[in-house]
Amino acid sequence: MSKVWFITGTSTGFGRQFVEQLLQAGDKVVATARTIEAIADFKALSPDHVHIAALDVTNKDQIKSAVQEAVDRFGTIDIVVNNAGYGLYGMMEEYTDEQIRKQFDVNVFGALDVIRATLPTFKKQNSGHYINISSFFGTWAMPPFSIYAASKFAVEGFSEAMSIELAGFGIKTTIVEPAVFATDFLGHSLQHTDRKPEYDPVYKAYDNGISSMKIGDPIKAVKTIIEMVNSENPPLHFPVGSFASHSIRNAFTKRIEEINAWEALSKDADEQD
Repeated sequence: MSKVWFITGTSTGFGRQFVEQLLQAGDKVVATARTIEAIADFKALSPDHVHIAALDVTNKDQIKSAVQEAVDRFGTIDIVVNNAGYGLYGMMEEYTDEQIRKQFDVNVFGALDVIRATLPTFKKQNSGHYINISSFFGTWAMPPFSIYAASKFAVEGFSEAMSIELAGFGIKTTIVEPAVFATDFLGHSLQHTDRKPEYDPVYKAYDNGISSMKIGDPIKAVKTIIEMVNSENPPLHFPVGSFASHSIRNAFTKRIEEINAWEALSKDADEQD
């Protein structure tokens, strides 16, 4: 039986791949983007199985309208993919107030508002699945992505809690944690700060590291995510790509080692005089 997917940010990258692959599989898709023109070509792929809607995730009225359009067109929504987002590149000191707030408005509050707008539909039908796109940077952080990582840490935090809150309504939650893939994330969608020259050595270290990293194939990445969603028991966390799995495991191992090393002193806080 075909499913109805509601996907944000479908003009490029993972979002576009989701739409193309799902339509080929016979599913129904509500594809959204900030401008209809950017996704108009989807109508030619499968006119009866796709609905396109203008949606800026920072605009609550547009979210509400797009969700209503989805229900009016297909009768329900089975899966919501919170994919809209972008990266912010720079050192902590370099970010402006506006850049920091916009990063959270899109990556965090945008996803939360989509969840709150679609939740009544999921609760009414006692089923649904939220796919919240995080990042391997949602589990550990490094420069020059401190604020981007902070936004993804936030996604991880509320997603873990909501997975428990909503389980009783038959609603699933999965946090997707991709590695680096050949999308626009590192291209024109990446926003930059005005660099301070004293951070040049840190930027150089990052550039050296990223130049040796294997960049993944977004087609394969989305294929694995769809396969995961269609599995019998989808996980709460799903790292995508071997680098994501390796780096997350390494970060958690170091965290546990640090906890063990300082646990004796930490326990002193339990004692009362």
